[in-house]
Amino acid sequence: MGFLNDLGLLLLRVIAGAMMIAWHGLPKLSDPPKFIGHLENSGYPLPEVLGYAVISAETLFPLLIVLGLFTRVSSVVAAGNMLGAAVLHHLIMSGDSLADTEKALLYFLVFVFLALVGPGGWTLGRLTGMKVRS
Repeated sequence: MGFLNDLGLLLLRVIAGAMMIAWHGLPKLSDPPKFIGHLENSGYPLPEVLGYAVISAETLFPLLIVLGLFTRVSSVVAAGNMLGAAVLHHLIMSGDSLADTEKALLYFLVFVFLALVGPGGWTLGRLTGMKVRS
């Protein structure tokens, strides 16, 4: 890949991953019982399992995406989480309009793109010489 492609993928990974962690994952991670209680009160099945899966999909996996480690697999997990948020949470459970799902769908699109294209050339693994699949 060329310089601009690698730069673009780095910016996309870092900005989308950091935003996901800061604005979605950390608030849930800072008080898991509150988030799990919200899931339970909203009628989601297996709220504890779902709660920790969502927290992981919004913290751990985006961190791996930011670093460029296991980017494709991490992006599939993050994309699945965002699709679930858009369809299950916003459209079905909350009855939100399609416009209200815009942010979740944009995250979904970004993570699908990264799953298909990969992390680019500038990753922690390549920087350190680690033999890690992206």
